[in-house]
Amino acid sequence: MSKRLVCTTSTGCLDYYKHSEHIETIRIKIDMDGELLADGTEIKAEDFYAKMTADKHLVPKTSQPSIGELMELFEGYAEEGYEEVIVTTISSKLSGTYNGICQCAKMLEDKIKIYPFDTKTVCFIEGNFALTAARMIEEGVETKDILKRLEEMRNENFLMFAVDSLECLVKNGRLSGAAGFLGKYLKIKPLLGLCEDGSIQAIEKIRTTKKALEAVCDHFKEYTKGHKFEAYIIYTGDELKDFFVETIKEKLGLENLVESPCSPVVGCHVGANAIGLGCFLKD
Repeated sequence: MSKRLVCTTSTGCLDYYKHSEHIETIRIKIDMDGELLADGTEIKAEDFYAKMTADKHLVPKTSQPSIGELMELFEGYAEEGYEEVIVTTISSKLSGTYNGICQCAKMLEDKIKIYPFDTKTVCFIEGNFALTAARMIEEGVETKDILKRLEEMRNENFLMFAVDSLECLVKNGRLSGAAGFLGKYLKIKPLLGLCEDGSIQAIEKIRTTKKALEAVCDHFKEYTKGHKFEAYIIYTGDELKDFFVETIKEKLGLENLVESPCSPVVGCHVGANAIGLGCFLKD
């Protein structure tokens, strides 16, 4: 049987989740005023959001791995004897990392089979794709069946969050300038969701943080109605987390959910005061 290795991007937040799976991480970098820092190793979520909170004008950028870096990584796997690599990535609508891995797959097809998989999502929801693939590999499941399962997962997950400001999303090109204009001058608390194509879109424009977080719960309740599910809290800074935990308990009756900080790469785009709810359907 071919040896297989799962890679994931640092946006999957697995740096902040204890697991025993054999998963390698491709590190996207953070550009902090010209200093490039590897997400999750050279800069952790806690330190990153502290910097964002301390400097309201700081708008860090992201830098995806170069083709050269990716080629070196995959050629190294081939030299180690790996024949196949499954790579789960952040949505291709939010980063060019997936496309870069696809280029490597074509250039190295005679040396190693690389299977890039666009999760079309982000944060810990994205990380679950890698966890699932790694567990299936350990169980000896064939690659085609692993990819089929990942495709099923892509059709049965939910992620919605509220942000305090659209400024970072607009400046980093993840939302239109018009949406940013509304957020800045009408002082709305935007409700954002991951769409089927993997893009981030404004779902509702709400006036207060409390109502925005209640709306997240309402959308979540509608999505999961009649289904079993596994839910997760996604957040950047800690400011809203305790309040949201109580809101989830009151509106949904859910407690003791996994709480996963967004990686700094994600924080570059959503800012230091974003929080949301994600899940996978389990039936």
